[in-house]
Amino acid sequence: MGPLQDSDSDRKETTQIGLLDRFRKSWFPPSAVVGAFAAFIAAALRVRPVPKVVSPPPPKPADGLVSPAAQNVPVTTPARNFDRQYSQSYLLGGSASVHPFRNSLLGIAVDAEDRIYALGDGEVRIFYSQGDFIRGWRAPEDAGCLTVGPDGRIYLGARDRVEVYDASGNRAGGFPVGEAGKPADVTSIKVFQKEVLLADAAARFIRRYDSNGKQLATIGTQNKTHGFILPNRSLDFAVDAQGIVRAGDTGRHRVTSWKLDGEPLGYFGKFGQKNPEDFTGCCNPVNLAVTPDGMVVTAEKANARVKVYEPGGKLLAVIGSEYFDNSCSNVHLAVDSKGHILTGDPVRREIKIFSLVTKVGGLGSQSDGRQAELASV
Repeated sequence: MGPLQDSDSDRKETTQIGLLDRFRKSWFPPSAVVGAFAAFIAAALRVRPVPKVVSPPPPKPADGLVSPAAQNVPVTTPARNFDRQYSQSYLLGGSASVHPFRNSLLGIAVDAEDRIYALGDGEVRIFYSQGDFIRGWRAPEDAGCLTVGPDGRIYLGARDRVEVYDASGNRAGGFPVGEAGKPADVTSIKVFQKEVLLADAAARFIRRYDSNGKQLATIGTQNKTHGFILPNRSLDFAVDAQGIVRAGDTGRHRVTSWKLDGEPLGYFGKFGQKNPEDFTGCCNPVNLAVTPDGMVVTAEKANARVKVYEPGGKLLAVIGSEYFDNSCSNVHLAVDSKGHILTGDPVRREIKIFSLVTKVGGLGSQSDGRQAELASV
């Protein structure tokens, strides 16, 4: 009799066992099984740490500005390689404030006596420089920016018009902006002497009016594009004591300088991600202000930060992104008579006040920067 032959069923069973064995060896090697079992035993026997006791937050103040320590805000040592260093002194409008901004913070300004004006939650609110609340009133519909004139009147930009109020909140006038059939979009407003300057983001330039609402000139049109490049559809500017207009040309990553009659004086700035003096993102700087000694303050979005430059472009100080919500599309700026920098974070709806700690650079070294400022637009 010949050797016994395996039946078909026996061969199939043997093949299946072989495949399962190879599968187990390739996907569940003994070392992995042992390791997983050991990890399970260790996790079961591990002693859990005792939870940390979290101290309760400090009590809310009666009113006014709140110190950084009371708000647990980051206080970092400014970089020592900059000529000027700033530290956060106070915070206004945060969750610990008696008058928090619950829904919006659209703009900030200061007057000749360093009182703080804020546009938010559909209101204009006025605070003393120490943070105590003075008064507030309902803002006009669509108001998006504000400033205070030398006479104490408050000017608000509301899309295609300007509304003027006295110090008590009573309407004192106003005028339309732009031309018929071309709706304006006022995104920044400043008063210089008896003139009102308006940033019209729709037209991509700055309009200059007299106090009666008569347009006198335009600023920002004497370049190759006859206007600023604004990918973010917002235009901000500042005016120094000599009447020099500093405007952000965000699409070109520049701070530009102009005379009131529209004559260009030059610019500084370029796109870059490595050097702190450069401007990052698609469109920066988004906001500007000027200090009492003529330095230019800029704010950037995306990597939200605030910087201080000489007029010729030398970087003097950086207030880092740790102080702001990084999703800010704007960081509103104002500077008081003592050189404090006020920043409005529209995401956190907070106003932070920064004080100058050390000062080296400034007007004394402005002669070097003047040549850079005179670069062609």
